[in-house]
Amino acid sequence: MSRAAGLDDALQDLSEAVGRRLAVLDWTMTVVGYSIHEAEDDRRRLSLLLAHSGRWDPLGPLKDGHIQVSLPPLGRCLLIPLTDHRRLAGYLLTVLEGSPLGEGELPILLQGSSGLGVLLSLRLLYEEHDRSRARELLIRATGPDPVARRAATEALVAERHVGAAAHYTAVAIDGDPRPGRSSGRAALAVQMTLDFVARSSTASVVGTTIDDGTGVLIFPRPVVKERLARILTDPKLGGVRAGIGPVVSRLEEVHHSLTLARRALRVTWLAPADHGLAITWDDAGLDGVLALLPVEQMTTEDLPRSARRLLAAGLSPEILSTLQAYLDCGGDAQHTADTLNIHRSTLYYRLGRVRSALDTDLSDGRLRAELHIGLRLQGMRLAIDENSRQNVRSDSRFDVSD
Repeated sequence: MSRAAGLDDALQDLSEAVGRRLAVLDWTMTVVGYSIHEAEDDRRRLSLLLAHSGRWDPLGPLKDGHIQVSLPPLGRCLLIPLTDHRRLAGYLLTVLEGSPLGEGELPILLQGSSGLGVLLSLRLLYEEHDRSRARELLIRATGPDPVARRAATEALVAERHVGAAAHYTAVAIDGDPRPGRSSGRAALAVQMTLDFVARSSTASVVGTTIDDGTGVLIFPRPVVKERLARILTDPKLGGVRAGIGPVVSRLEEVHHSLTLARRALRVTWLAPADHGLAITWDDAGLDGVLALLPVEQMTTEDLPRSARRLLAAGLSPEILSTLQAYLDCGGDAQHTADTLNIHRSTLYYRLGRVRSALDTDLSDGRLRAELHIGLRLQGMRLAIDENSRQNVRSDSRFDVSD
């Protein structure tokens, strides 16, 4: 690790020699190191640099050994390619906007950058090794073997892949609800979440994709559902969804959190209109239990008899959705009318159509339960069909290989 840490020292030495604030970017234009920025203007530029890290288009090799380009919002910048004598590793960057190059500074930067490429390659090599090791440990930590889980969770903390904490939470991410049909966007969603955490905090979050293509993230704290959902709205992800497991007190128990996170993830696909892009297990409610059923394989014949009669009666979607809302509201007519923004007389008329179709009283508790669950399962079946169609369209629109 000491050799990789030499990149920071070499970068600071070059900064002092040339009298300029410097940064090192990897080949994806992501900041991996920077010199001391003391002055107020320097700190402002550094803030902009870090905020937009990884968002600029990669430049590739440069024929002249350096280039001046405009990188919004930094303005004019000088970039010098850093190589390890075999391939491009990244770039040395200094901001020229408001701080043009002085006489003799470019030769110093060109000469000083010659050894940074090797140091950058070493750092990236260590980071790749750490990612591979973290992935291996994470898979073991959430696997079926309790002995392997214990050893892996201890190693995750000891090797600082994830921080020691009082609480841990697992997140499951996927881009397709059908078994064995992951679109590949889950891996991108995991990486974008890790990048967001790295840019916005010093938290140590670990993540990977497991054998069935599901993305897995482990947080050393409770997860903010709204923040995760905002990350998933990125157009590149094409509607990837996430389930958030319950908080556990020990990392060794995180496999339990992941099991319920995957159930919550399934709920977001079975009832997308109600749960959005991300849901916690605690908010899944009855849908979390229904998610255990093989909904994809179910037909109308698998529903309770009362639900079959209801669906066979030819009632309009408007009447069925009204009944669904009435049952969701626990049979409270006024609450239902307020929820649907309709008059109570309209509600009673629609419910009367249901009573006529079933030839029974909706005040019966068992009947209500059968209709409620039957309508919920029918809605889930329809949602799966619609999700499948959307994923076909989404896969044709988004290239996740970038």
